[in-house]
Amino acid sequence: MQPILSIIFKKNSISTFCLVCSISAHAENTFVLDFMPDDGGTMGSSASTPWLMRGSLQLPEIVVDPDTGLDYFHIIMGDPDSGFMQDVYIERGFSSFQGGPGSAVGGGGNGGNNITPLNANSGTGEANPRKVLVRQVVSDGEIYMDFTKDKLDRKPKITQMLTLPDMSSIFQIDMSNSTYGDDLTPGVVFYTLQLADDYQDQADFNFATDIQKSIIDGGRYTYTNGSGPGGSAGTYNYDQGNFDIDAVSWEVYFDHSIENPWSNPANKPQP
Repeated sequence: MQPILSIIFKKNSISTFCLVCSISAHAENTFVLDFMPDDGGTMGSSASTPWLMRGSLQLPEIVVDPDTGLDYFHIIMGDPDSGFMQDVYIERGFSSFQGGPGSAVGGGGNGGNNITPLNANSGTGEANPRKVLVRQVVSDGEIYMDFTKDKLDRKPKITQMLTLPDMSSIFQIDMSNSTYGDDLTPGVVFYTLQLADDYQDQADFNFATDIQKSIIDGGRYTYTNGSGPGGSAGTYNYDQGNFDIDAVSWEVYFDHSIENPWSNPANKPQP
Protein backbone atom coordinates (compact mmCIF):
# COMPACT_ATOMS: atom_id res chain seq x y z
CA MET A 1 0.00 0.00 0.00
CA GLN A 2 1.20 3.52 -0.69
CA PRO A 3 2.75 5.50 2.17
CA ILE A 4 0.46 7.89 3.99
CA LEU A 5 2.99 10.72 3.83
CA SER A 6 6.65 11.55 3.39
CA ILE A 7 8.28 14.09 5.73
CA ILE A 8 11.61 15.86 5.93
CA PHE A 9 11.98 16.77 9.62
CA LYS A 10 13.19 20.14 10.89
CA LYS A 11 15.02 20.22 14.21
CA ASN A 12 15.02 22.81 16.99
CA SER A 13 11.33 23.57 16.64
CA ILE A 14 8.60 24.00 19.23
CA SER A 15 5.82 21.44 19.32
CA THR A 16 2.18 22.10 20.10
CA PHE A 17 0.56 19.21 21.96
CA CYS A 18 -3.21 18.88 21.92
CA LEU A 19 -5.85 16.19 21.96
CA VAL A 20 -7.74 16.02 18.67
CA CYS A 21 -9.56 12.70 18.74
CA SER A 22 -13.29 12.93 19.38
CA ILE A 23 -14.95 11.12 22.24
CA SER A 24 -17.89 9.99 20.11
CA ALA A 25 -18.57 10.04 16.39
CA HIS A 26 -22.02 10.90 15.15
CA ALA A 27 -22.95 8.74 12.16
CA GLU A 28 -25.37 9.74 9.47
CA ASN A 29 -28.83 8.18 9.54
CA THR A 30 -28.99 9.04 13.28
CA PHE A 31 -26.72 6.13 14.26
CA VAL A 32 -24.14 6.97 16.92
CA LEU A 33 -20.89 5.00 17.32
CA ASP A 34 -20.91 5.17 21.13
CA PHE A 35 -20.49 1.47 22.03
CA MET A 36 -24.02 1.44 23.47
CA PRO A 37 -27.03 -0.76 22.53
CA ASP A 38 -29.78 0.97 20.55
CA ASP A 39 -32.77 -1.36 20.80
CA GLY A 40 -32.86 -2.79 24.30
CA GLY A 41 -29.90 -5.11 23.80
CA THR A 42 -27.52 -6.03 26.59
CA MET A 43 -23.81 -6.80 26.72
CA GLY A 44 -23.18 -10.48 27.46
CA SER A 45 -19.90 -12.34 27.46
CA SER A 46 -18.39 -15.05 25.32
CA ALA A 47 -15.43 -16.33 27.31
CA SER A 48 -13.62 -13.06 28.17
CA THR A 49 -15.04 -10.85 25.42
CA PRO A 50 -18.26 -8.87 26.04
CA TRP A 51 -20.69 -9.12 23.12
CA LEU A 52 -24.00 -7.46 22.26
CA MET A 53 -26.81 -9.93 22.92
CA ARG A 54 -30.29 -10.20 21.41
CA GLY A 55 -32.45 -11.89 24.01
CA SER A 56 -30.52 -14.92 25.30
CA LEU A 57 -28.55 -15.33 22.05
CA GLN A 58 -25.17 -13.94 21.09
CA LEU A 59 -26.56 -12.02 18.12
CA PRO A 60 -26.42 -8.39 16.99
CA GLU A 61 -29.31 -5.99 17.25
CA ILE A 62 -31.30 -5.28 14.10
CA VAL A 63 -31.94 -1.55 13.84
CA VAL A 64 -33.72 0.55 11.22
CA ASP A 65 -32.46 3.74 9.61
CA PRO A 66 -35.53 6.01 9.87
CA ASP A 67 -34.39 8.07 6.89
CA THR A 68 -34.16 5.19 4.42
CA GLY A 69 -36.07 2.33 6.04
CA LEU A 70 -33.04 0.03 5.61
CA ASP A 71 -32.17 -2.56 8.25
CA TYR A 72 -28.70 -2.77 9.79
CA PHE A 73 -26.95 -5.30 11.97
CA HIS A 74 -25.61 -3.50 15.05
CA ILE A 75 -22.62 -5.29 16.55
CA ILE A 76 -20.70 -4.29 19.69
CA MET A 77 -17.81 -6.22 21.19
CA GLY A 78 -15.13 -5.58 23.79
CA ASP A 79 -14.94 -3.04 26.61
CA PRO A 80 -12.55 -0.30 27.82
CA ASP A 81 -11.02 -2.53 30.50
CA SER A 82 -9.89 -5.07 27.90
CA GLY A 83 -8.23 -2.41 25.75
CA PHE A 84 -10.39 -3.27 22.74
CA MET A 85 -13.81 -1.98 21.66
CA GLN A 86 -15.62 -2.18 18.33
CA ASP A 87 -19.00 -0.74 17.30
CA VAL A 88 -20.35 -1.67 13.84
CA TYR A 89 -23.44 -0.99 11.75
CA ILE A 90 -23.67 -2.91 8.48
CA GLU A 91 -26.59 -3.05 6.08
CA ARG A 92 -28.40 -6.38 6.09
CA GLY A 93 -30.63 -8.16 3.59
CA PHE A 94 -28.03 -9.83 1.38
CA SER A 95 -27.44 -13.17 3.13
CA SER A 96 -27.28 -14.78 6.56
CA PHE A 97 -25.28 -13.26 9.42
CA GLN A 98 -22.84 -16.10 10.01
CA GLY A 99 -20.31 -15.49 7.28
CA GLY A 100 -20.24 -15.90 3.53
CA PRO A 101 -21.39 -13.75 0.64
CA GLY A 102 -23.12 -10.53 1.59
CA SER A 103 -23.41 -11.32 5.29
CA ALA A 104 -22.32 -9.01 8.08
CA VAL A 105 -18.74 -9.49 6.94
CA GLY A 106 -19.79 -8.68 3.39
CA GLY A 107 -17.44 -11.23 1.91
CA GLY A 108 -17.42 -12.75 -1.53
CA GLY A 109 -16.13 -16.18 -0.54
CA ASN A 110 -18.02 -19.38 0.19
CA GLY A 111 -18.71 -18.69 3.84
CA GLY A 112 -17.11 -20.10 6.95
CA ASN A 113 -16.70 -16.93 8.97
CA ASN A 114 -18.30 -18.64 11.96
CA ILE A 115 -15.94 -21.63 11.69
CA THR A 116 -12.71 -20.41 10.09
CA PRO A 117 -12.80 -16.60 10.41
CA LEU A 118 -9.15 -16.17 9.43
CA ASN A 119 -9.34 -18.18 6.20
CA ALA A 120 -9.44 -16.51 2.80
CA ASN A 121 -13.05 -17.60 2.23
CA SER A 122 -14.30 -15.92 5.41
CA GLY A 123 -14.84 -12.61 3.65
CA THR A 124 -12.49 -10.70 5.95
CA GLY A 125 -12.13 -7.13 4.73
CA GLU A 126 -14.37 -7.64 1.70
CA ALA A 127 -17.47 -5.74 2.78
CA ASN A 128 -18.70 -2.87 0.64
CA PRO A 129 -17.48 0.11 2.70
CA ARG A 130 -20.42 2.22 1.51
CA LYS A 131 -22.69 -0.01 3.59
CA VAL A 132 -20.69 0.01 6.83
CA LEU A 133 -20.21 2.34 9.78
CA VAL A 134 -17.51 1.33 12.25
CA ARG A 135 -15.47 2.59 15.17
CA GLN A 136 -12.66 0.59 16.78
CA VAL A 137 -10.56 1.67 19.75
CA VAL A 138 -7.43 -0.19 20.90
CA SER A 139 -5.46 0.97 23.94
CA ASP A 140 -2.93 -0.44 26.39
CA GLY A 141 -2.21 2.65 28.50
CA GLU A 142 0.71 3.76 26.31
CA ILE A 143 -0.67 3.35 22.80
CA TYR A 144 -4.15 4.56 21.83
CA MET A 145 -5.57 3.94 18.35
CA ASP A 146 -9.00 5.07 17.14
CA PHE A 147 -10.41 4.09 13.72
CA THR A 148 -13.68 5.91 13.02
CA LYS A 149 -15.81 5.69 9.87
CA ASP A 150 -19.08 7.44 10.66
CA LYS A 151 -20.40 8.16 7.16
CA LEU A 152 -21.43 5.52 4.63
CA ASP A 153 -19.74 6.98 1.55
CA ARG A 154 -16.91 8.75 3.37
CA LYS A 155 -13.51 7.36 4.28
CA PRO A 156 -12.28 6.89 7.86
CA LYS A 157 -10.39 9.04 10.32
CA ILE A 158 -7.43 7.34 12.04
CA THR A 159 -5.95 8.67 15.28
CA GLN A 160 -2.87 7.26 17.00
CA MET A 161 -1.44 8.50 20.30
CA LEU A 162 1.70 7.41 22.13
CA THR A 163 2.30 8.42 25.75
CA LEU A 164 5.62 7.48 27.38
CA PRO A 165 7.58 9.02 30.26
CA ASP A 166 10.08 10.66 27.90
CA MET A 167 7.94 11.16 24.80
CA SER A 168 4.40 11.77 23.62
CA SER A 169 2.99 12.07 20.13
CA ILE A 170 -0.29 12.35 18.26
CA PHE A 171 -0.82 11.38 14.64
CA GLN A 172 -4.10 11.74 12.84
CA ILE A 173 -5.16 11.47 9.23
CA ASP A 174 -8.75 12.46 8.52
CA MET A 175 -9.84 11.06 5.16
CA SER A 176 -13.53 11.82 5.65
CA ASN A 177 -13.12 14.78 3.30
CA SER A 178 -13.52 12.45 0.29
CA THR A 179 -15.90 9.76 -0.97
CA TYR A 180 -15.05 6.27 -2.19
CA GLY A 181 -15.23 7.55 -5.75
CA ASP A 182 -12.57 10.26 -5.24
CA ASP A 183 -8.85 9.48 -5.60
CA LEU A 184 -7.75 13.11 -5.96
CA THR A 185 -8.31 14.45 -2.44
CA PRO A 186 -5.66 13.63 0.20
CA GLY A 187 -6.62 13.36 3.85
CA VAL A 188 -5.90 16.08 6.39
CA VAL A 189 -2.84 15.29 8.54
CA PHE A 190 -2.15 16.37 12.11
CA TYR A 191 1.08 15.27 13.79
CA THR A 192 3.02 16.43 16.84
CA LEU A 193 5.96 14.94 18.71
CA GLN A 194 6.98 16.19 22.16
CA LEU A 195 10.02 14.97 24.10
CA ALA A 196 10.84 15.35 27.79
CA ASP A 197 12.43 18.60 28.97
CA ASP A 198 15.99 17.28 28.67
CA TYR A 199 15.55 16.66 24.94
CA GLN A 200 12.78 18.99 23.76
CA ASP A 201 15.13 21.43 22.01
CA GLN A 202 16.52 18.65 19.86
CA ALA A 203 13.55 17.05 18.16
CA ASP A 204 10.12 18.42 19.15
CA PHE A 205 8.03 18.56 15.99
CA ASN A 206 4.74 20.00 14.78
CA PHE A 207 3.59 19.04 11.29
CA ALA A 208 1.58 22.24 10.93
CA THR A 209 4.55 24.58 11.42
CA ASP A 210 7.78 22.60 11.04
CA ILE A 211 7.30 20.65 7.85
CA GLN A 212 9.71 21.41 5.02
CA LYS A 213 8.32 19.05 2.39
CA SER A 214 5.47 16.55 2.44
CA ILE A 215 3.61 14.30 0.03
CA ILE A 216 0.30 13.05 1.41
CA ASP A 217 -1.20 10.05 -0.39
CA GLY A 218 -3.51 8.82 2.37
CA GLY A 219 -7.14 9.05 1.24
CA ARG A 220 -6.31 8.97 -2.47
CA TYR A 221 -8.04 5.71 -3.34
CA THR A 222 -11.39 4.46 -4.62
CA TYR A 223 -13.61 1.44 -4.09
CA THR A 224 -15.30 -0.23 -7.07
CA ASN A 225 -18.27 -2.45 -6.26
CA GLY A 226 -17.62 -6.15 -6.74
CA SER A 227 -19.65 -9.14 -7.81
CA GLY A 228 -20.55 -10.15 -4.23
CA PRO A 229 -24.00 -9.46 -2.79
CA GLY A 230 -24.50 -5.79 -2.03
CA GLY A 231 -21.43 -4.83 -4.05
CA SER A 232 -19.06 -6.70 -1.71
CA ALA A 233 -15.80 -8.36 -2.80
CA GLY A 234 -14.92 -5.24 -4.75
CA THR A 235 -11.62 -3.61 -5.66
CA TYR A 236 -9.61 -0.86 -3.96
CA ASN A 237 -7.63 1.23 -6.43
CA TYR A 238 -4.86 3.45 -5.07
CA ASP A 239 -3.36 6.56 -6.61
CA GLN A 240 0.06 5.09 -5.84
CA GLY A 241 0.87 1.49 -5.10
CA ASN A 242 -1.49 -1.46 -4.76
CA PHE A 243 -2.88 -3.79 -2.09
CA ASP A 244 -4.51 -7.18 -2.64
CA ILE A 245 -6.60 -8.05 0.41
CA ASP A 246 -7.17 -11.59 -0.87
CA ALA A 247 -3.42 -12.22 -0.66
CA VAL A 248 -3.27 -11.52 3.10
CA SER A 249 -2.71 -14.50 5.38
CA TRP A 250 -4.76 -13.40 8.39
CA GLU A 251 -3.67 -16.39 10.49
CA VAL A 252 -0.22 -14.85 11.00
CA TYR A 253 -1.87 -12.18 13.21
CA PHE A 254 -3.24 -14.75 15.66
CA ASP A 255 -1.55 -14.32 19.05
CA HIS A 256 -0.62 -17.74 20.41
CA SER A 257 0.99 -16.27 23.53
CA ILE A 258 -2.31 -15.40 25.27
CA GLU A 259 -5.49 -17.25 26.11
CA ASN A 260 -7.55 -16.77 22.97
CA PRO A 261 -11.03 -18.35 22.95
CA TRP A 262 -11.96 -20.19 19.77
CA SER A 263 -15.48 -21.56 19.26
CA ASN A 264 -14.32 -24.40 17.02
CA PRO A 265 -10.96 -25.71 18.33
CA ALA A 266 -10.57 -28.01 15.34
CA ASN A 267 -9.98 -24.98 13.12
CA LYS A 268 -7.93 -22.91 15.56
CA PRO A 269 -4.67 -21.66 13.95
CA GLN A 270 -1.63 -23.64 15.05
CA PRO A 271 1.80 -22.16 15.90
